Parts: sequence; C-alpha cells; structure tokens
Amino acid sequence: MAFDKSFFLASASISLMVPGAAFAQAASDGGHNGFGTGEIVVTANKREQKLSDVGVTATVISGDSLQQQGISSLEEVANHVPSLSYAAAPNGTPVYTLRGVGFYESSISAYPSVSIYVDEVPLPFPILSNHITFDIERLEVLKGPQGTLFGQNSTGGAINYIAAKPTDTFRAGGSLSYARFDQVDAEAFVSGPLGEKLKARLAGRVELGDAWQRSESRPGDRNGKTRNYMGRFLLAFEPSTSVRFLLTVNGWKDKSEPLAPQHIALQFQNEALGVPSGFPVGAFRPAQELEAPFSSLGPRDADWSTRSTLFDHKTPFADNDMLQASLRADIDVGDFGTLTSLTAYTKFNQRQGNDYDGLPINGLDAPLILGDIKTFTQELRFANDPRNPFRFVIGGNYEKDKVYQQLNTNFAESSAFIGYGTVFGTPITINTIDNNQAMRAYAFFGNVEYDVVDALTLKAGVRYTNARDRATTCQTDIQGPQYYLGNLFAVFSPLLGGPARGPYQPRECFALNLDPETFLPVVDYLPFAALGEYRDTLSEDNVSWRIGADFKASPDILLYANVSKGYKAGSYPVTAATTFGQAVPAKQESVFAVEGGIKSSLLDRRLQLNVAGFYYDYRDKQLRTKLNDPTFGQLDVLRNIPKSSIKGVEVELTARPSDRLTVNAAYTFLDAKVDRFVGTNAGGETGIDFAGTPIPYTPRHQVSVGFNYDQPLSGDLVLFSGASINHRSGTIATLGGNTNPSTVFAKAVPCVYCIDGYTTIDAQLGIRDESQGWRAFVWGKNIGNEYYWTNVAAGYDTVARFVGRPTSYGVTVGYSFR
Repeated sequence: MAFDKSFFLASASISLMVPGAAFAQAASDGGHNGFGTGEIVVTANKREQKLSDVGVTATVISGDSLQQQGISSLEEVANHVPSLSYAAAPNGTPVYTLRGVGFYESSISAYPSVSIYVDEVPLPFPILSNHITFDIERLEVLKGPQGTLFGQNSTGGAINYIAAKPTDTFRAGGSLSYARFDQVDAEAFVSGPLGEKLKARLAGRVELGDAWQRSESRPGDRNGKTRNYMGRFLLAFEPSTSVRFLLTVNGWKDKSEPLAPQHIALQFQNEALGVPSGFPVGAFRPAQELEAPFSSLGPRDADWSTRSTLFDHKTPFADNDMLQASLRADIDVGDFGTLTSLTAYTKFNQRQGNDYDGLPINGLDAPLILGDIKTFTQELRFANDPRNPFRFVIGGNYEKDKVYQQLNTNFAESSAFIGYGTVFGTPITINTIDNNQAMRAYAFFGNVEYDVVDALTLKAGVRYTNARDRATTCQTDIQGPQYYLGNLFAVFSPLLGGPARGPYQPRECFALNLDPETFLPVVDYLPFAALGEYRDTLSEDNVSWRIGADFKASPDILLYANVSKGYKAGSYPVTAATTFGQAVPAKQESVFAVEGGIKSSLLDRRLQLNVAGFYYDYRDKQLRTKLNDPTFGQLDVLRNIPKSSIKGVEVELTARPSDRLTVNAAYTFLDAKVDRFVGTNAGGETGIDFAGTPIPYTPRHQVSVGFNYDQPLSGDLVLFSGASINHRSGTIATLGGNTNPSTVFAKAVPCVYCIDGYTTIDAQLGIRDESQGWRAFVWGKNIGNEYYWTNVAAGYDTVARFVGRPTSYGVTVGYSFR
C-alpha cells in the first residue's frame, strides 16, 4: 500500500499514542467513560501511579482495548506501539527491539534487551512470552533503560503485563471469535470470593485455526495451523488488612505450525566463478537446488520440507509448553511502609522443527529442536509510604536459570552434501549441537524520590548486579560412518597442527580448539586444533544507575529529565560452528541514556500532548554477524559492536473533541547507527567498515493513528467503531543490509536484506448493551492485504524472508456476567 509523505508530515505534527480509543485508558474505565473520569495507571516505580505524574515515557494499553482490537500477542502489540519492533528468528524465538535497542539471537538461552514481566514477575527469556496476552487488565511498555528497578537485560525498556485480578463479587464472562482460515478463538474467565478473606480468578484461551501458507511446489499443501492453549489461575488471600498474598499460575501449550519462509536469493562464495558458499573449488551444486524457483512473493506464498533425513515428521511443527507459578506477599509495617516478596518458578519445554531455507528440499532446515528451561527468581524489597514527600524502595533479588538446547540442522541437499562427498568422500548431512548453560545472578538496588517543593521532585536509583554463566557446547554427528561430519575434522586436526588421532568416533565433539581469524587456541584445557567440548564461564558485574527530575509547571503540565545507564548480560551463542572461535561469548553491553520530555493536558483535559527526546550512547552492542570459516565459508558468530548511537523523538497525542469520539496519534523518529565496527558482511566479504550503517530492525519512522467512536442507539444499546493505521518505514535485517553483497544472486529482489516499509489498517464495528453486558462486532486486520515481512535470514546456500499474515477478518461475540 502506498503511503503519501504528506501524511507523515501531518501525522508528525499532531502525533501521539497509537492504540484504539481505549488504548490509553485504565481497565477500570471499561474504556467507555466520559473523558477525564478515569486515570491511566503505570507501575514504572514498582507502585501504582498516574502516568501523567511519572517522568518516564510509557505506553499503557487497557485490556478492553486489547480485546476490542483482537490483539493476542506481543507481535501484534508491536505493530501498534511506535518505537517497539518485533522480528521472529528462523526458529520462532521472538526478538523485541525498543527504540533501536534489541538483541537478535535465536537460541532460547539468550537474555533479551527488552525484559518481559507479568505482575512484576520476570519471564527471563523471550520464548516464554509467546502466549500470555489474554485476560489482561493493562499492558505497560516502559521505554528507555529500566535497570535500577527492573534489573539488567532491560537496556531497551521493560514490558509489564498486569493480569486481571480476582474480584470481590462474582463475575464471569467470555468471548468467541470466528475468522478467516477457519480461525476460532475462545476466551473465558470466572472470578469471585471463595470465603471472607479468599478470592480467586480462573481464565483461559484457546486458539484453533487452519493453515494459511501455500506451498509453491506442492499444490494443495498448506502450513500454519494454529493450536494454542492458555490458562491463568490467581488466588488472593488477605488474612488481615495489613497482609496480602497473591498466588498466580500461568501456563500455555503451543502445537501450532511455525512460519515457513520465502526463498528469495542464492549465496555464492565467488559470483564470477559461481562457487557456492563453503564449496571447494571444482565441486558442484545439487541440480535440484539450482532448479528450485524463487518465491512468487505473495503474502501467502512459502515452501517447506515435508520430511527430513533421520526425522520422520513434518517440518515445520511444534509441541512446546510453559508453566510458571509465583507467590507475591505484601506486608504493611504499620504506617511506615510495605515489605514485598516475589517468588517464582518457571519451566519451559521445547520440541519443534523449523524450515530455514523456504525450499521443498533440505538445503538448510532444523528438523528437530529440543529445549528445556528451568528458572527460579526471588525478589525482596521494602517501600515506605508513597504519600511521604521522601519516598524510597530498597531491595535485592536472586535468579538461577538452567537452559538446555539441542539443535539438529539438516543440509542433506545443500552444496555441502555433494561437495564434501565428492572431494573428501564424506557427504555430510546432519549436525547436532548440544548446549548447556547454568546462569546465576544476584542484585541489590535502591530508588529514592524527594519532593523538594510541591512542584519539583528529584529522583535517583542504583543497582549492583553480579552475574555468572557456565556454558558447555558440543557439536556431534549422529549418523553412520559414511556420513560423519566429524571425519573431516579428524583429518583437519593434525594437518592444522593438532594432536595425532584416529578416525572420528560417534557422538564425539568435533569443533576445533582454534580461532579461525587469529589462528590461536581458544581454551587451555585442550591442545591447539584438538577436537573437543567447549567449556567456559562468563563472570560479570555492573552498576546501573538513574538520576532525574520532575517539574510540575502547572497541575496539567509535567516537565521531566532523566539520565541513566543500564546493562545487558553477556551471552553465549548456539550456532553451527567448526571452531571454538564461534562459541566464545559476547560480553555485556551498556546504554547511557539522556532523555527529556513534557506531558501536558490541555483544553480541560480534552487534549493530551506528550513529547520526548532522547540520546543513547550504545556500547558493545551484541549482534549476530558473519565469520569466514576456512572449511564452510560464511558461518554465524556473536560479536560486540564497540560503539553505536541512537537519537530520537517521540510525539504522542490523544484528543477527545466529544464524549463520543477519541482520536489517537503517535510518531517516533529514530536515527540509530553504528559508529565504530569493522567486520564481515552477510555475503562473506571481510574488512567492511560499518561506520554510519543503520542498526538492524530499527525503522527510522514509525506512525500510528487511530480513533474510536460511540453512537448511542436506543435504550442501553451503543454502536461503536474504531480503526487504526500503523506504518513502519524500511529497515534492514543485518549490518550493511541496505546493499546486496557481491556473493548474493537474486532475480526479483533488489535489496535482499532490506525489510521494506509497510502500512497496515485494522478496523472494528459493532454493538454493545451497556446494561446487559453483551457485545458483538465485526473486525478486520491488515485490511489492505499488505505484503510485508519482519525478518530476513541467510541459510547455508540461500536467503529467505519471513512474512506477516495477510488480511484477516471475522466476527466476535462476548458476554459478561455480574
């Protein structure tokens, strides 16, 4: 869909918060109160406050707005919140980038740069957040480093889900939706007292749908079935007015078919010679891969493998589940303050397969990925009475994580299979990576606010964090001797100066102890170039801090300024590697941020205008990039980018010209670029100076405009309507991705690693009964059937893109019992 530039200029001049009308209203409003009767609430300082009184930039989305707009995932939230971007790694691991700060890493053990919480209880790894957007009171997106109160790994910001709580009286309700592709979504809750001091809430959601992607090689074959099941149970116990407990159990099961990509380009080591990546000169490429056509590039077009060598099941597939139990205790200490304890245990199991290349053959697939996460967290803090002019929070927390992941990759029909089979007599097909990580972190923090006078508040916070990560990585070949990939390394090891040895043994770890760029050993417990298991411990500590001031120029105008520094923990990659040089971790990154803004309520609170400007000094950004391996050519490696910088402006506007109409608009401008880094691009070209290159997954312009309109009919019937237009300008999926490397061949794609700008339109129209509690409405998402994609990834010989969903439309009915 074309998007006129004049629209951008107009939007930029009036811009502010996206959502639909209720987006910025507290759930207690129901999203339908008269303007100004409800307050937007946020817990940025670990207590509930009016958003207009808090000197931070945040977007708050009410649960009613999430339901009305059919938003059921953080991917959809990202489409509606400027400055928040979403990308799916090839294995489905979500990647969130906020204001240009994010960590693109596909392994489930990777800590994020944007932390996710449910009622302040952390979901430490992004994969855990896949199915928690249901039965929500509100959703808070806190922008900028939040390290003092929300811990490390929140350098970009923090996203906090506030779950709907048990009610004092009996309530129940539910909704049922039917949509395109036979999608059926059902959600329900029941809530109320179980006794004088005990109350509970039980909620669940089921998502069932047919496949929507069409195979380009097998007419009639489909991918993308939806089979998701979610549940949440809350039990609130209040033995006295000064003691409160809340037990929460969250869980979900995902048996959906992961997204299949579109094959858009081939990679060659030398375009002039036509030598595929990692191919010995003189070898040849499989005829079937050369003949596989590029994708037709429609919103539903894709391709995938039906079966995989040694793994007799369809790819893609998934069978993943998550369970979290948490206990919150709040104990009032007289009138002085409140002691809060948050204890949580989370368990995640993964069993899935993903297609990486968008081909009907096994050019590069992950037919089986196994994973297991076990995490325990404990936070203890004390906060004094928030009515005190001097307010403080002090505390500490502890986290222990154990993560295991096994990644099986299949390249049986890639250049590697025939090439190495011809030259070395080893037609390699399967590579198995086993990674174990044991992480431990503890922290102590404090935050203070002081009202110098009624109009001026000074703020400061600090957190000390100590983290340790013990990792082991072993790469093996699980096939018979004629296929052993390890045979190559058993031969290479003594040739490179390693110890003399015999043939490769099944399940032996075969990566070589050397760095292919420096040609030096990486660890000291093995001889140079010896085969073995990579073991390492990463120990780091840091001090996050924040200072700021809030000034109430008038009851309706808040000026604020903040200076802060936050850290994200170092990380070990989980990737196919031939040497230990690819297994070394990236060290911790940091963001130094300066931000100032204004929040204003004008025209008797019928116009809300917020403006914020910020600058980030981004040091040691962790980024997946490429390494030229002497055996296989281009392989992934995790690097630190020495210096980057981000400058930005956010403008947000909410206008209510009448009690029936609310208009929202938001605009974010980001200038995010690398200042200093020399490395290898996605095509394997070395020595590239990336200074001035845009940071991946960071659109320069992001715009959202929406409205909600209510029209009373007869009695308690109300006709309601809403729509939103969301636009993202183009970005890139890898460093230097705005130009094609000379090693890439594509027919219909002028910029292989570009993520083009796109515009989506959503709308709703329906009727509700204010007294009877029922509603019915029709809705549409991506009404213009915009063809867009959120990620581009390189395989062994191929490049593939991952697209967004096409037009979806449906009808929803709901009822609430009181």
